[in-house]
Amino acid sequence: MQNMLLATPILSDAATIIGSTASGSLGINNLKTPSLKEVYRAANAASVFIIADLGSAKTINMVALIGHSGSSRSYARIRGATSQANLTAAPGYDSGLVPFRSHQSGYDAGWASGVQDEQAGSLDRNMFFKKFADQTFRWWQIDIVDPNSVYLDIGRIYISKAWQPEVNMDYGLAEGWIDPSRKSRTVSGEMIPLERKKFRYADFTFSYATQDEVYNNAFEIERLRGRTKDVLYINDPDATAHLQRRSIYGTLEGFQPIINTAFSIFQKTFRIEEIPS
Repeated sequence: MQNMLLATPILSDAATIIGSTASGSLGINNLKTPSLKEVYRAANAASVFIIADLGSAKTINMVALIGHSGSSRSYARIRGATSQANLTAAPGYDSGLVPFRSHQSGYDAGWASGVQDEQAGSLDRNMFFKKFADQTFRWWQIDIVDPNSVYLDIGRIYISKAWQPEVNMDYGLAEGWIDPSRKSRTVSGEMIPLERKKFRYADFTFSYATQDEVYNNAFEIERLRGRTKDVLYINDPDATAHLQRRSIYGTLEGFQPIINTAFSIFQKTFRIEEIPS
């Protein structure tokens, strides 16, 4: 089990991003918009690339593509390098081929023959997520192949140095749904529903953070993102079977103070509410 992870898209939002041919007005810069409904639509799902120039060498430890339409047979590859040419000629980091739906353990016919349901663990839109040891490069490339689709939609890109606390969050994590739908009844008692989009939330607390950790990370995330800018919460990067269900792309809500509970021990509580696709 790995400790939870909390990421921001500050590095990738500041990057110059290019990609394979888009459909109509659904261009590559939509990957920088918080709404997952404003997608980048790659016109040919069988051959998609995204290249990010961070401007200078930056240290990162994860890449995510959120709210994508890739099928259970889609796969991806991440490479980092010192120059754009070296992304293919001599990458300094290479993930190899990995499932584009990151809760899966495989993507090809051999994998599919060993599972009962290729759709198990998936949602209407899924996330590609790859965590790795710190890498410091200016250039990054993500290649995607989906043999089952004509085009590929992707909602958001994160290239980030995510925070993983040294001591994981406390037991008592709360995860659930918020349903803002309304329902009324007629005089005869018949229900009249007004259905709204449901969204998830998570409440969690860290009780054993150091001063440096809480102010270099928790403090800065709240300062820079507030309630209006998106963040990405991954419950456990190792627990891939439920990755789609337990990860939340959303906003911070219900701000709580940093509490100095004992000598050199700090506590912080977070609430994250989902931005639905």
